[in-house]
Amino acid sequence: MLGIVYKGVAIPVLWTILDKRGNSNTAERKAIIEEFIGLFGTSSILYLCADREFIGKTWFKWLILQGVDFRIRVRDNTQIPNGRGELVEARRLFRGLAINQPLIFDKTRRVWGLELWVAGMRLASGEYLILVGAKYSAEAIEHYAKRWEIETLFGCLKSRGFRLEETHVIEPERLKKLIALLALAFCWAHRGGEWLSQQKPLARKKHGRLAKSIFRYGLDHLRRILCNLSDRFQRIAFYRVIQLLSCT
Repeated sequence: MLGIVYKGVAIPVLWTILDKRGNSNTAERKAIIEEFIGLFGTSSILYLCADREFIGKTWFKWLILQGVDFRIRVRDNTQIPNGRGELVEARRLFRGLAINQPLIFDKTRRVWGLELWVAGMRLASGEYLILVGAKYSAEAIEHYAKRWEIETLFGCLKSRGFRLEETHVIEPERLKKLIALLALAFCWAHRGGEWLSQQKPLARKKHGRLAKSIFRYGLDHLRRILCNLSDRFQRIAFYRVIQLLSCT
């Protein structure tokens, strides 16, 4: 699935159903990016974020040729040259750092035969966050953190929202259509939550986070309306939220 980061969540744009277990391959990734570029153009992509499953020399080289910058995490045992040009496991380049102290190299490093910018840090969990990209960015690590927003989307589509997994739909074409329906419903709920928060802002808890997400705020509102359409006031409310679908 390909999404656009927006206010703490990813808006689903394109997706494909894999008829196998495991991750997508390079050809499948190329296809979805090509479809996006065909619809919106390369200039609409600021950068692509992805986790450690989405790596590979052929994939990175193809993105560079398309003019697509990226912030993609690589495994901590990836061979990367140190300051003396010796190939070492990537984690060795960052092990002297304090926890959560970022380091961005001021020159490209040759990774899998490609000149890439490398950034990383040591995490409190003991793991290493190591990123590569096509272009230099002083904010590479902050940018990569936005990758989590597609996980937030998946939570909204599944257990924290529409409970997609409980439909037990597995036939690829039916599942693809169901996700399309949920993508529209998600956007409607999120737009409704934004509109509601303008009328009545959400409360914040002691730790500073919102009492509920913008998506959940809108979803709860839609559910109340749709479950009570026999009520005249709810029918008026339904007309208002329908209008949100055409508002920019």
